[in-house]
Amino acid sequence: MRATKKTKTTRGSMINYSMQELDLITELPEPIIQHIMSFLTYKDAAKMSVLSKHFASAWNCFPSISFDETLNMGSCARLKEDSYEQPINGIDSAIRYAIENKVKELKLDIVGRQKFKFQAHYNLPMKVFSAHSIAVLSLKGFMLEPPQNLTLNCPSIKELNLEKCKGMQTLKISGEKLKIVVIELCQGLDKVEIDASNLESFSFGGEAHSSCRINLVTCKSLKYLCLRNAQVTDEWIKHEVAQFLRLEVLKLVYCRLLENFRVSNSNLKTVELRNCFKLKKIEIYARSLNTFAYGGDLKPSQVIIYSPCVHAKLSLSADRGLSDHWYTTLREFLACFDHCKELEIDCDMDMALIVPINVRKNLLAPLYDLNYLKLVTEQKPENINDLVDGLMWLAPRLSKLSFISNCQEKSLKFEYDKARTIEDDLDCCKLRPIKCWRHSIRKVTMENFEDCENMILEKFLAESALRLEATSREGNACAEV
Repeated sequence: MRATKKTKTTRGSMINYSMQELDLITELPEPIIQHIMSFLTYKDAAKMSVLSKHFASAWNCFPSISFDETLNMGSCARLKEDSYEQPINGIDSAIRYAIENKVKELKLDIVGRQKFKFQAHYNLPMKVFSAHSIAVLSLKGFMLEPPQNLTLNCPSIKELNLEKCKGMQTLKISGEKLKIVVIELCQGLDKVEIDASNLESFSFGGEAHSSCRINLVTCKSLKYLCLRNAQVTDEWIKHEVAQFLRLEVLKLVYCRLLENFRVSNSNLKTVELRNCFKLKKIEIYARSLNTFAYGGDLKPSQVIIYSPCVHAKLSLSADRGLSDHWYTTLREFLACFDHCKELEIDCDMDMALIVPINVRKNLLAPLYDLNYLKLVTEQKPENINDLVDGLMWLAPRLSKLSFISNCQEKSLKFEYDKARTIEDDLDCCKLRPIKCWRHSIRKVTMENFEDCENMILEKFLAESALRLEATSREGNACAEV
């Protein structure tokens, strides 16, 4: 036998060892052998187990099993469409093996390819949920019975993941050891109720236009809650979330019934609201909040966040027409984030953030107290000067302005002349109570810009900033103006 580490054949992959190599491997501790097995397919790991008693012992005590759709199914491509016996026997064998050998982690995925149409017909035996050894259970593509009203008692399971499973309208899950529950795209669900006092993380993702109701009233240890396409109302958020005293992260996506979002929870650190299209008002009372993320249009007319050090992230969808009304609404919306420690904006059109000169005359800058503004873009701006001017009008007292594209950050850092009295020495701000950025910038440092961008910005700043004394590039000497 030749000494080779791994040889692939047309029938699959096999592992061949010389006798010397085999002797060395068999002396390894069992956990290391199991670690090696974890990188192999189920079939190859099973083949490895017959090479020695030590391997067999490691295989029989293997803590995790990953079910392959071709396991024990023969050549599925040659099966007739109405012949399910051989594939189902393979699934039964895998489940029986997992329970008999006290497997701790079981992941079964039978969604597979479209040609395996038998998969949607397999009914999962309920004994899987009550198995005392299984701590992590992940199911994808199964029919769960009895249908309609299904109760799952999971005495030993710590993590449960159900994805694209069918057969139930009402689902109740209970378990004292449950820590994590994930339910994704389970067709036909109308209600989910979790009775697990130690649950720390719950994620629900319904199908488009899902009307599934969520009941987590007993989950007092919840720290992470993510709901997508769920039927949650303003009252549900107001009363239920306040009961989760340990909750740190709240994410709501495509929750179409929300209009007046109000949450009060002193432990919350992250709130994310995306594509909740009916939202009109947002109120968050959370002194520990450090991140607020919003995605959607400018419909919310009022955003109130009571937190001293919040970092806001806005993903905005711009009107294609970019009328005066858009810019007026944008100004009102952004003004709600003037107190933020840091503001990050991701807009699908850079032009949507450049308020026209004629519109500026009737508006005040919305972000006068903001120190740090980030703009996330997919590509280079067409006119860097116009974009800088537009963003500096929105936030005229920035300490730092950053542009992030393809994970690269380019920044402008500003220093201001605070000692001098700002007078009406530029026509742009005649008789206005708040002066624009051009009046008081003393020094600008440019970081990570390309040489051509540096030259364009230096010329623009020299011509635009009245009291500019110097500009500098990172690592270069100052260029006197």
